[in-house]
Amino acid sequence: MSDYRKPYVLYELPISSLVLTTKSGATIEMNEGLSNGRANYVLFQSLVARCTGLLEGSEGAASDLSEGHEVKAYYDHELYPEHDAFQTSASSTFGANNKGPLIKRLLDTGDYQSALKICIETGYEKNQAYVYTNTRKYIAEVPFRYIIVPKNDVLDMLSKEDPRLISRDGILKKVKTTIQIDPATIR
Repeated sequence: MSDYRKPYVLYELPISSLVLTTKSGATIEMNEGLSNGRANYVLFQSLVARCTGLLEGSEGAASDLSEGHEVKAYYDHELYPEHDAFQTSASSTFGANNKGPLIKRLLDTGDYQSALKICIETGYEKNQAYVYTNTRKYIAEVPFRYIIVPKNDVLDMLSKEDPRLISRDGILKKVKTTIQIDPATIR
């Protein structure tokens, strides 16, 4: 069983493509499923579960993975060096049909603490750690990567302008080592 889940280790697994195999043995390359956010969210969350040995959790109500681990995606630093800040708070804090407009109003009036409180209540307090993956608009030119960051460190690293955001570059600066995942150990 795999146990690639130490904090501040950048885990890497080279991926070449996403392939469906038909009953007849024919294969269909489905690489668009790797880069499309709707398609890749569950796919990469499942891969993280297999790599870490954590169980898949719920969608929305609790953490994505067991033991309070929430999975979030950032733009890979090699493919998209210009994209640093990314969404780490609960999705309900962004949507126009949810808490997004309220948080925006609070931030526009300089009330960061009230915006942070909403982010804590809707997500941060429910999780123990965050698993950050490089799978936002993922392209298999780079390895699949993830890093685990304890919640208290996440809270310390949040953007001082918007508590829904965190810096990818800030997280990657804390990497202690990089480990190549052995595909044979993935459950």
